[in-house]
Order: sequence, then C-alpha cells, then structure tokens
Amino acid sequence: MQWSPAKLFLIIRDILFPPCCAACQARPFVQEGDRLCHDCLESIRPIEPPVCTVCGQPFHGPQGTGHTCGRCIKDPPSFNTARSAFQYHGSVRTLIHRIKYNDDGYALRALASLAMEHVLLDYVKPDMVIPVPLHSKRLRKRGFNQSLRFAGMIFPHIPLGIDVLSRTLNTKPQTELSMKERLRNVKNAFETASPLPEGVETILLLDDVYTTGATVRACAKVLKKAGAKEVHVFTVARTVMVNS
Repeated sequence: MQWSPAKLFLIIRDILFPPCCAACQARPFVQEGDRLCHDCLESIRPIEPPVCTVCGQPFHGPQGTGHTCGRCIKDPPSFNTARSAFQYHGSVRTLIHRIKYNDDGYALRALASLAMEHVLLDYVKPDMVIPVPLHSKRLRKRGFNQSLRFAGMIFPHIPLGIDVLSRTLNTKPQTELSMKERLRNVKNAFETASPLPEGVETILLLDDVYTTGATVRACAKVLKKAGAKEVHVFTVARTVMVNS
C-alpha cells in the first residue's frame, strides 16, 4: 500500500501527537472522524420527543406528542417555536464553555458537527438565520460572537443576517440572575434595522443555550415588530427544567 505525502504526514502526526478529545482533552481518541472520546460521547443527551410544541421543553413521562407546556399556555412566547439539539449537560456544557471563554475552534467544530445531526426543524423554511448578538463592549472584550459562528457552521445554506439585530444595552450576564430578573434584564435590550430586508418573513433565530427563554423572547418580539411573520428559535443546548 502506498500513501500520499499528505496521508503519511497525518499518520506520523497522530503517532507523535495523538488527537485529543475536544471536551475532556484526554486520550484515547475514538476513531477517525470523531472529535470526542467514548466517555464524552456517552455523556451527550440529545433533546428528543415528546417536547412542548412551542418552546421545545421535554416532557417527562408518557404525555406523547402534540402538547403545549404549562408555561407556554399561561404566557405564550413571542417566538413561534423553539428547538434545541442537546441538554446543557456533560460534554456539551464543557464544549460550550471552551468555545465561549477559550475561543476553542476545535471544540466549535466538534459541537457544530454534532448539532447538525440533531436539527429538528424540517417544518421551518427560514428566509434568514440571525444569531443573537452581543453588545459591542462584550464583543470587543471576547473578540467574537459564538452564536454567529454556530449559525454559519450549522446552517451554511441559509442567508446569514449579521447586522439585522443589535444589542443596544450592555446588560448583566443572564447566568447571574433569576428568571424574573432575566426578563427585566433583556427588556428593550435589542433593536432591529427597520424594516427587515425585502423578502425576509420567516426567521431562524440562533443562540448557544436556552435557559429560561428570556433572551430569545426579547429578540423575537423586536423582530416581529420589524415585520417578521414567523420567528423560530434554534439553540445548540438548553437547560431542561421540571415541567409545570
């Protein structure tokens, strides 16, 4: 068997510097094409039906399909639907932290590749994907918007709206706040270029993590005021809460 110089280089590289798992950064690596070790792959929990038909919150128990959760009945969100690929748990949580706080491109490629296999949005035909923006001060400090990077990698064939939605208030990090505080924190924090680009009626709003939904609710509200007929949300992960 003869190997090309490029293939031979990769073989020698992997012998001298064995590939590390993108999450735990430990060895051994699983197999060619994977970026996570066996244990980290096993810790991933995809979001699977049955889920709330509106916000995508998983139901615990034999509720079946086609149900709306108590919160969405009591307080209907401004978005039409929300879906997530994974629970914010285990190696998914680790990967998101590496991406956001270490600018880890290897972790980004690993998680984006996995998320592409768990996109449950066949019923949506978006005209544009819009990432949840960072405030300019936070963007300068971090140097990048992880939601923008996810949007381009997970939905490469959908037009990307970079400057359509902006964050005008430099709010406190949502992780530090209660649910009620999160809602107040992002109130009036976003605005859009008005009107929306011609022909853009159905928007796919993308964020990294869905916790209470306060951020995507605020974004969807202003997008609909700007002319969007439908706003559907996709997040890479979500915090799974006890059903109401």
